[in-house]
Amino acid sequence: MSGIDRLLGLRQANYERAVRQAALAPRFDSIRRALAGGGPVAITGFNLFQTPEPIAARMANILAERIGDAARILEPSAGLGRLINAWQLRAQWVAIEEARECVNSIHKMLKKAKPELKHCDFLESSPAELGQFDGVIMNPPFQRGRDIKHIEHAATFLKPGGRLVGLCFDGVKQNKILRPMVDQWEVLPEGSFRSEGTGAGVVMFTIDN
Repeated sequence: MSGIDRLLGLRQANYERAVRQAALAPRFDSIRRALAGGGPVAITGFNLFQTPEPIAARMANILAERIGDAARILEPSAGLGRLINAWQLRAQWVAIEEARECVNSIHKMLKKAKPELKHCDFLESSPAELGQFDGVIMNPPFQRGRDIKHIEHAATFLKPGGRLVGLCFDGVKQNKILRPMVDQWEVLPEGSFRSEGTGAGVVMFTIDN
């Protein structure tokens, strides 16, 4: 590949990233309004639906059953920190979030101990870069099957003996692709995410490595 071809390729990649970042703008304004009002944040425009606190607590407990408190944990889509709060920072934690405003909000929310927060696209991260983890806990974006890609990628970060606890959309593709690779598959009651602005069917699942 010539130098010109490489430059053209980089320009195209930068353009695509700029388009993705521009698409986040409406979400940021909605996040600010919701945070100011103290209510639940449910940004359908960017597919951000926070994990309801009771479900987040269950997920943290299921993870702790296998790996205990003294562990290294990855959260691939941190959002506004519901799962971080549920775990109460009992472990070494790496959290990834693509939206800068969400990263800033987590920093403001956590006054003392903080996780290692990375502002990037999780799908562009790798175990070679971040290492492997005892546990992964995740509520990935559901839109257009992105949850499938995020979950398959997240599983590659698990250490032997590790556990992944996550959520996904209860859809045909998810049942076909994800269900065969999980150890526990629980369809949550209808309306479990209604408080966060969506009536979508959601599955909570566990993968043990």
